[in-house]
Amino acid sequence: MFWFNKPQPAPAPAPINQPACAQLTAMPRPRTPLIAEMLALYCHTRPIGALAGQEQSAEDYRMIARSVIHHIVEGWQQQTDGRGTVDDLLLIPRTSHTAPHPASPVPH
Repeated sequence: MFWFNKPQPAPAPAPINQPACAQLTAMPRPRTPLIAEMLALYCHTRPIGALAGQEQSAEDYRMIARSVIHHIVEGWQQQTDGRGTVDDLLLIPRTSHTAPHPASPVPH
């Protein structure tokens, strides 16, 4: 049986006083479906750092994270007529000094 076919326990509900998107209820209604999706993504990814500290599933994490990042960059390229890159979206853009050398192995 593959890992994705195994029955998974239902996720624990968010605490009543801390729903995943509690911040969104206080915000004005998003102007577009795109912005609504981006805000939902933001809200649902906020706890990832804490959750990652509670369990170890690095390969699953990497596989899913790459897929999520791919979708985000694909959307950015649509927003920028194909000119946008992942570097545009980074808090601190990579430079020739900080980017990994193409032949360098990806750190695990």
